[in-house]
Amino acid sequence: MDLAEAKRMSIKAVEELAPVLKATSREIHGHPELGFQEVKASGLLADRLEQGGFAVRRGVSDMPTAFVASWPPGGEGPTVALLAEYDALPGVGHGCGHNIIGTAAVGAGLAVASLGSQLPGRVLVIGCPAEEGGVDGAGGKVRLLEAGVFAGVDAALMIHPGTIDAPSGHSSCRLALEVSFQGKTAHAAGSPHEGINALEGVIQTFNAINALRQHLPGSVRVHGVVARGGEAPNIVPDEGQIRLYVRAPSLPDLEVAAERVRNCARGAAMATGCQVTFREFARTYVDLVANGPLEETFERNLAALGRALSPRVESARGTGSTDMGNVSHVIPAIHPYVAIGERLGGPTSHSREFAAASISERGEECLIVAAKALAMTALDLLLSPKTLEAVKQAGPRPEARRGSR
Repeated sequence: MDLAEAKRMSIKAVEELAPVLKATSREIHGHPELGFQEVKASGLLADRLEQGGFAVRRGVSDMPTAFVASWPPGGEGPTVALLAEYDALPGVGHGCGHNIIGTAAVGAGLAVASLGSQLPGRVLVIGCPAEEGGVDGAGGKVRLLEAGVFAGVDAALMIHPGTIDAPSGHSSCRLALEVSFQGKTAHAAGSPHEGINALEGVIQTFNAINALRQHLPGSVRVHGVVARGGEAPNIVPDEGQIRLYVRAPSLPDLEVAAERVRNCARGAAMATGCQVTFREFARTYVDLVANGPLEETFERNLAALGRALSPRVESARGTGSTDMGNVSHVIPAIHPYVAIGERLGGPTSHSREFAAASISERGEECLIVAAKALAMTALDLLLSPKTLEAVKQAGPRPEARRGSR
């Protein structure tokens, strides 16, 4: 099959699918679901793929809302995975635009499948729950990796809505740390001296972290919330809990920063008389490894659709984190950004304004352009052995693979 003609056909297929894709994105947006609870979103996306001829396995890796859709069923040869995310954030719904991510992956998969079974290789659309870290055990892609779902995949593609059109760049490693203090209840007015105040352990930990910030590298981020701090003002709280993220450019940097944060909590426990325990409440995310040839292939396709990526800044490093980083340590992967607001700015992610933008006219333009660019990039990998070989040769650094977990 001629590559240029295949791309033209895939563009036409996405345009024909556009009303369905926009309706799907809006339906997911209108029913936001937290990680591992994305029953409606994952079911809707899996149904769309099944209707398009994909063989769909649901509930993979012991995650009810994960799925793997394969086309053609039983296909062999070069394998490209399109990754779908669809979980929402607490309080702000789809403030990260995952309604676009999941629907764009499905749209791209359906467009490639519409070209017929004579196309070499196969396409997978992998439904990845719980990318956002607000729920216990978050990190669906890490669990899928551990279960071998990515075995045999030559490249993994996804897009993320953003404030500008930009290449994948880099992300930070992230540790999700739960800090729990155990104290002793007492009457807060009648016998406070008999109590041990777990809330004070929480407060002193935050104070110590704030004092530590000046002495942390600028690339390190520490931020958190009070998850538990007592029930009533006349009872000395005997339970206190913090949920923190610690982020750093590399795993060694992350481990050093996390231990310093733990020491802040240990000091607070010693000062208040509490007992302190630690738990990692979500999977650790590692930094994103860029694949130059794959990034350039996507960039050419996006440019052919009239969207140019912002110039690369090689020293730039994103301070956010994603479990796509874990995938990129194992196989070639991209995670570029497509703007859903004004091209040179717009609402920041994880905000209500970004959630609104993800179903705006520009947001839906992003959805359709992204589905086209993903489909075109998948076709480059399936129909051009030279492109696929270049991507594989530039795959994850050996040292990155050793650091994966």
